[in-house]
Amino acid sequence: MNPRTLLLAGALALLPLPAAAAQPAPLQVVVSILPQQYLVERIAGERVEVLTLVQPGDNEATYSPGPATLAALDGAQAWFTMGVHFEDVWLDRITRDRPALEVVPLAEGLPLRATDANLVTLGHAQDHSHAGRPDPHAWTDPRLAARMAQQIAATLARLDPAGAESYQARALELQQELLALHEEIAKRLAPVRGRAFIVFHPSWGYFADAYGLVQLPIEVGGREPGPRGLAEVIRRGREAG
Repeated sequence: MNPRTLLLAGALALLPLPAAAAQPAPLQVVVSILPQQYLVERIAGERVEVLTLVQPGDNEATYSPGPATLAALDGAQAWFTMGVHFEDVWLDRITRDRPALEVVPLAEGLPLRATDANLVTLGHAQDHSHAGRPDPHAWTDPRLAARMAQQIAATLARLDPAGAESYQARALELQQELLALHEEIAKRLAPVRGRAFIVFHPSWGYFADAYGLVQLPIEVGGREPGPRGLAEVIRRGREAG
């Protein structure tokens, strides 16, 4: 290589490289519980980062976000709430310091049931601590989960217009899956319509209503039954077959 070529190559090496095209930061959203995380991630794909507050092993009634979680909330643009208990305490505290954080109640507009609706209480006849409160477990009816999916897609599309077409397409696919799931469950449970089933926590009210069943909860209002309550569980379980 001659000296002129060497000098030219050296000069080119000193030139600044063209900057890589800046990638837009992903949209950041918050959900309260894991079922919401599933819905949002199915619709959002890789365009959105999802922070889930209540993690496996946490109690949604007593959950308290730590400093690292509160710091992570600073970058979020929307919080999809579900009406679970810890939101009663933390919603105002979190949004007071983050006025730009949009709160999107996913249960808004849904046909909500009261926590005590059609509830057969085992060993807690005098427990009215949750009476009349909207039951937050609406996702256990796949048809209601499908309606939530549409609200999630509309919110994401508004916050990130560039991804609107993708969000709507993914939401439609998810809705079709959920409605097909509803039909499958209804067909499989038709022979036992009217029967009761025992659960620990009364979180299956919407599921029971959707398929003509009755839930018999062991725990009510976060309280476990004592010996007399357990005896009542056994008696009513046998009575219900």
